[in-house]
Amino acid sequence: MNLILVGRIFSVLACILMVIIGYLKHKRTILWAQNVQFILFSISYACLGGMAAVVSNIVSLVRNLICIKWNLTLHLQLLFIAFQGVFTFVTTDNRWIDWLPFLAATFITLSIRSKKDIIIKLGCIGSILCFGTYDFFLRNWIVFAFDCFSLVTSLIGVYRILRTTDESPL
Repeated sequence: MNLILVGRIFSVLACILMVIIGYLKHKRTILWAQNVQFILFSISYACLGGMAAVVSNIVSLVRNLICIKWNLTLHLQLLFIAFQGVFTFVTTDNRWIDWLPFLAATFITLSIRSKKDIIIKLGCIGSILCFGTYDFFLRNWIVFAFDCFSLVTSLIGVYRILRTTDESPL
């Protein structure tokens, strides 16, 4: 079986999960589902040659595991952002596109400490927009289509949060 086909299969599995995550509205559930998604996408991007995305997904997986087990402090947030920035710099060609997965992970890393589900969901939307652009320029059309679907389901998730929140969502 060739590597591109394997990469596409894992992409589709990760994409299906990505769209489902858009409907989720609670932090812990989102984080666990994202962990599975990060593993699937890491395998996919490794097969397709998107090493910047592999780096981003692995760092994000570790970040989510720590966030589930303990509180993600400001120092840990900055450590993850700095680590991923250095790792991206060292392992990629440092083109603007190589920095999109870093930016995507940064959106989530900055929002994940919030107690408000809406802030976390907005961080996910920022991440989707970055990865959508990354997939578009990699010509990873299947994943790009699912990025678009995920954006729609995430906007539905925002609507659901806003509809069920009595207090100020932000």
